[in-house]
Amino acid sequence: MNGQLQPPIHAGWAWQYQWLNLSVADMIVVALMVIVFALALVLPFPREDNK
Repeated sequence: MNGQLQPPIHAGWAWQYQWLNLSVADMIVVALMVIVFALALVLPFPREDNK
């Protein structure tokens, strides 16, 4: 090694935009997190109707 920084191991396709570097797996995880968050906002809490 000659003291230079080595790039990380490239494990597949990645989307690169300036400082942002996302792999396909990362994009899937982010999309699932957004879906779960949206469902948490939309779905009502279960209620117990004690009359």
